[in-house]
Amino acid sequence: MVANWAGTRAQLNCSLSLDDIVKCEGIPTLADVNVVYGNATSVEIITEHLKSVLQYAGVEITAMQAAETSLSILSSYYFLNLAELCVFFVQLKNGSRGQFVWGSKVNNQAIMVALHDFCMDRNTALIKLENLKKSKETQKGFSRIEDAAAAMVKGVKEWSKLKEMAKSDYSAFRRLFPLLPKKFTSEDLFNAYSGKETAIRAIFKDSELSAEEASERICRYLIDYNIKYNNQH
Repeated sequence: MVANWAGTRAQLNCSLSLDDIVKCEGIPTLADVNVVYGNATSVEIITEHLKSVLQYAGVEITAMQAAETSLSILSSYYFLNLAELCVFFVQLKNGSRGQFVWGSKVNNQAIMVALHDFCMDRNTALIKLENLKKSKETQKGFSRIEDAAAAMVKGVKEWSKLKEMAKSDYSAFRRLFPLLPKKFTSEDLFNAYSGKETAIRAIFKDSELSAEEASERICRYLIDYNIKYNNQH
């Protein structure tokens, strides 16, 4: 565990950015290491990182000083995972987290401030990730709405096509209106819907009704009849 996740070797092997790491699941945190391996292992991982950074800076501190700094980091930042630790100490090395060595002495407070700032950046990365997830979910919602709208438009077009076909094709007429009332014969209903004057007068008793008006009235009548029948059964 320590060999794989601590010191220069671990820092070199961890080539991910902070934005990439927050997307990864399953990387153990310092708290996880505490539970499985114990407190001493977590302190040792942090200590090895510290030694790597201090050797790079050409500064030495006692084992007790390193242990105390590591314990302070562990107690305050136990929620960081091992990859995030690697990134932090790499940034400490390259100077992007500010100055922590003054002459031949290490400013422990500067390290803790740098770690605090690192966690602020971590929070920003987590917020960006959460916003990205929400944006994708929202986009999925828009896609579902667009799909539903497209299906509705397609359905309307197919309905209009079938409605027109039903005026000349009895089988299309019955697909459009599968249930017919017994009050009129199916032949009269079809012929009136098709615009035949004799059938229109037989159903409506109105010689002034145009073929188009008769067709629309029969259409509404048969739609209502089918809906009511289905609701009752």
